[in-house]
Amino acid sequence: RQIKMANEFDIFSVSVKDLDTGDRPQTTSDLYTPKPDQGSDGTYRSLIRFLPNVKNPRKPFVRKYVYLLEDRDGNGFYVDSPSTVGDKCSVQDMFFKLRNSESAVDKKMSEGLKRREVFYALVQIVKDPQNKELEGQVKIMKFGYKIKTKIDEELNPQFDEPTQVFDPFEGKNFELVISKKGGFPNYDSSKFHGTKSAMVIGEEKVTDSDEGRKAILELLKDAPDLANWGYKAWNDETRGKVLNVLSQFTSPGSAIE
Repeated sequence: RQIKMANEFDIFSVSVKDLDTGDRPQTTSDLYTPKPDQGSDGTYRSLIRFLPNVKNPRKPFVRKYVYLLEDRDGNGFYVDSPSTVGDKCSVQDMFFKLRNSESAVDKKMSEGLKRREVFYALVQIVKDPQNKELEGQVKIMKFGYKIKTKIDEELNPQFDEPTQVFDPFEGKNFELVISKKGGFPNYDSSKFHGTKSAMVIGEEKVTDSDEGRKAILELLKDAPDLANWGYKAWNDETRGKVLNVLSQFTSPGSAIE
């Protein structure tokens, strides 16, 4: 019996052209959070597999803009930008006001209001020498522009045939290599394998069969929900915290201090 998926698509027949790539109860335990300092010689190495999103196969990851803001006491906090969904964003307005100012001080202060584009996708941890207990598990990985570009290069290569990297049978494993450059994590050495392969469950490569599909759906049935990591609109508390931060930039004395 065929299992129906959302929007009459299923995770086994989503081509490159089907993917919507651009456009919370959430727990940090759902996240895969490798850090370079955890690896030998300051480099973290693991092998992962990007997985399809069962609840919405055409959207294999969520994308949003975020800010890391700092209040007057030096406490940092993340907040999603309403610009993610095309709404007016007071932080973005202040950023451009400062960035376009003739004052060098204003331009410098705008750095604290830069938005960051982030993505979340389901991954299977295939091999992880640093955390072997995670091998085989399905987690959500947060990543930025660098890894997103590597995905795009597989989906829309300049010369080779496109690879639907989220496909369980015809995708590719991804070598995650995280080093540190200028004090920040660097992903330049990360890369997809050169050949397509089926994902592995229980040390066996799955086959495109009823049995293989059942094994994949069984693995993914309890996977974290990507939707929980999507854009979160501001509530009154968040709005108050944001306005408190922005007030530092509208009051030159406190901002300079």
